[in-house]
Amino acid sequence: MQSASPTLVEHEQAGIAAQKQGQLDVAISEFQKATELNPDSATAFFDLGAAYMQAHRYGDAIKPLKKAVELKGEFPGLHESLGYALLSQGYTAEAIPQFQAANSREGLGIAQLENGDLADAVNNLEAALASHPDNADLLYYFGRATGLLSQQINDKLLSSYPNSARGYQSLAENYSALHQAKQAEEAFQKAIKLRPDLPDLHLALGEVYAHAGEWDKAEEEFRAEAKLRPGSAETAFQLGSALLQNGHLDEAREQLALANQLQPDMPETLYAMGKAASMHGDSSAATDDLKRVIALEPSGSLAAQTHFTLAGIYRKQGKSAQAQREMEQYQTLKGAADTGADSSK
Repeated sequence: MQSASPTLVEHEQAGIAAQKQGQLDVAISEFQKATELNPDSATAFFDLGAAYMQAHRYGDAIKPLKKAVELKGEFPGLHESLGYALLSQGYTAEAIPQFQAANSREGLGIAQLENGDLADAVNNLEAALASHPDNADLLYYFGRATGLLSQQINDKLLSSYPNSARGYQSLAENYSALHQAKQAEEAFQKAIKLRPDLPDLHLALGEVYAHAGEWDKAEEEFRAEAKLRPGSAETAFQLGSALLQNGHLDEAREQLALANQLQPDMPETLYAMGKAASMHGDSSAATDDLKRVIALEPSGSLAAQTHFTLAGIYRKQGKSAQAQREMEQYQTLKGAADTGADSSK
């Protein structure tokens, strides 16, 4: 810059000043004049490209940024800016080496996602998220990449091994996600027939029955899973819940207590324990369990339901003031939930 003509320096300085003031059209005009006066100035081309980027004119930014790279410009953000400019215009294959040169895991992951390189995209986006965990764009792209990769793997499983236990399991899980209970049931049963000792199959089939309100069948499947995996807190919880629905209170309490022992202080387990204790006439244990739920999860739908259940227990005990207080808490939380639901529509 010291050896440049005063006119070039003036245009550069005028462009920088305009850029700082947010006058991007003026800045672009000044930097454009600077590149015309000195076509060998990497600085002028970089500044022009950066001004275009700031103005969201990404397509226009490509040519001057490429020229800055060609002139061996070494500026922070040069390769990354060129990468994003190329990416915005759909030139994903060209963008990838720019992000690699800039060591930009975020940009590289997005470009790889758009280019169909899902495994590498997931790795790079996960690394970028570790540095910026609250970045909404990164969360979106990471979720999209993992979802597409999962679907790709699932499609390969179904196409390559359609009649395997895992193939039927994957198919059943897809049906479950679509709330197609009958098809899910049939696919899970085929998987179980092929590999009856495969973990999670009986549990998943039991959940299909539970959602359909077929609690006898659900209990049977959860029992089968419990024999295979006696150390599974989830299985013990599901079996306890099914037993509770079927009126087997003693065994339900045993299974729910086991679930809490295997994985302590899960609010859903504690709520079920409190409900079972209440149905069994053990009000003291019920209130202890339900109060623990609220301590762990003071807001939300489960907390609201817990206050409602506590109100019923206190009412049966003749503790009208405590019952009223719990109902007020229930109504407050329910009102907040209803307001949130309305605002999300």
